[in-house]
Amino acid sequence: MRKDKYVIIVDPFSSGAAFADRVTTLYGYKVVALITNRHLPPTVMSTFRPHEYLTVFEYKSLQDTVQEIESSLGGAPDYIVCGSEPGVPVFDLLCKHWDLLPNVFELSQARRDKYLMQRRLMLDGVRHIPHFKSGDLEEILQWCANNPFDEYVIKPVSSFGTEGVFFCKNMHEVEAAFRSLIGTRDYSGIVNKELLIEQKIDGTEYVVDAVTSDGQHFVVNIFRYVKQEVSGVPIYCQMVTEPVEEHTELITYVSSVLSSLGIRNGTSHSEVILSADGPVLVETGARMHGGMGPRLVEECNTHSLIDLSLMARISPQEFNKLTDSLPVLKKYAIEYFLKAPDSGTLAKVNIESRCSSLESYGFTLCKYIPGDNIAKTVDLVTSYGRVVLFNTDKNQLEWDARKIAAWEEAGQLISIYP
Repeated sequence: MRKDKYVIIVDPFSSGAAFADRVTTLYGYKVVALITNRHLPPTVMSTFRPHEYLTVFEYKSLQDTVQEIESSLGGAPDYIVCGSEPGVPVFDLLCKHWDLLPNVFELSQARRDKYLMQRRLMLDGVRHIPHFKSGDLEEILQWCANNPFDEYVIKPVSSFGTEGVFFCKNMHEVEAAFRSLIGTRDYSGIVNKELLIEQKIDGTEYVVDAVTSDGQHFVVNIFRYVKQEVSGVPIYCQMVTEPVEEHTELITYVSSVLSSLGIRNGTSHSEVILSADGPVLVETGARMHGGMGPRLVEECNTHSLIDLSLMARISPQEFNKLTDSLPVLKKYAIEYFLKAPDSGTLAKVNIESRCSSLESYGFTLCKYIPGDNIAKTVDLVTSYGRVVLFNTDKNQLEWDARKIAAWEEAGQLISIYP
């Protein structure tokens, strides 16, 4: 009989990189990694810390990967966790194969493909966005003619990080967005053979992070997005903490979404627009909130998104005890997404020297230094850094965020050679 217990983390990138150390700290189990895709953006791949894993496996096929892992560990792993969005399909396959708290396997594609996601909601009578998918421009234009909305959204069906999202006000813009995306590869390395087009829904966009155990959904935290549109592309500016107890409508709606998508065990990250007609789903990821989200929750919330994500898959009884009470904010936070107005070479970086004077200043994340090449910010992945603010005084927090925005607009945080 095997003495040690093993946890396998599928694609432990971005926030999923936090799992390995937490598994060791909380449970003392051995941790191994399974990489399904090495062709992700450098900003994503740089978060992987291979030294934290007993072994790092590379996904080949289901049969070959299972055989290699079981041969190495002396049997199947005891637990499995999904680390990031690209790993969701393989995670679902392995959960089913090893019978390790699987989500509804038949709905696996609907948890990754945004078209199938909206269609699933439609079939289950859950509020959804009018949608269509095609690789043929004429079919998309005909759908628009049959559905004359004021504005449309075009995007890849399985991208992440707001990559490739276009807002279009007319058929000319729809055609331009189609031609710029079709045949290209998304951040996961998947060729965009078909594109998703939807009605653009107006309203405030929220992030709802939940953890599910045995089909029972527990909303851990809610964030509100502040964003702007630049040349028909949504650029995220801030992510602001919101008290969970003030958003019962979002909680009820997201719970119906997660049930519809077959999420029964583990973490989910949903983006929802609260429109005049009520909440409607933009998309759900069957994995933990990426980037800085979980770290902000750790700092501000009575509940840990990282710990609960692991408990739901490793220690459901412990999860049930900790979710008896609703999460409460101990303080507020704003994650400010830094935006480069152009591509070029950095001449000066004054982010920390400026922002550290703010009362709410928490920390800065920016790896760029003078002399580095920097790309123009066009989506969430190409944001070149973050400034994080914390405060128990919400008014002061928002004032400080406006100050950062003013400095950024005036070009006082960075300067770029063309």
